[in-house]
Amino acid sequence: MQQLVFVFFLQFRNGTVEAYDTLFQQSSGDGGLSRAANFGNKWGWYQSIYGLANGDITRFEDITKLNIHQCFTMLSFMKEKAELEAKQIKSKF
Repeated sequence: MQQLVFVFFLQFRNGTVEAYDTLFQQSSGDGGLSRAANFGNKWGWYQSIYGLANGDITRFEDITKLNIHQCFTMLSFMKEKAELEAKQIKSKF
């Protein structure tokens, strides 16, 4: 039974990582841990909750009660939007 649950979890995890690849892709970097990577490792999911709550700590509990797919969709949107805006700004210089 435990093995069946584990297999289900791995299938769910792999499907989630694939569906929200923009959130889970590994960035190719300088081979070492950058400051941003260290920050991400230290704060983990807290930074995602912070982003979804727009930094408003009074909204953190409400965010953690949302459906995970709703959260991942919004985080994917926010990340892609930020990347697009950064590219547009960079192209102007």
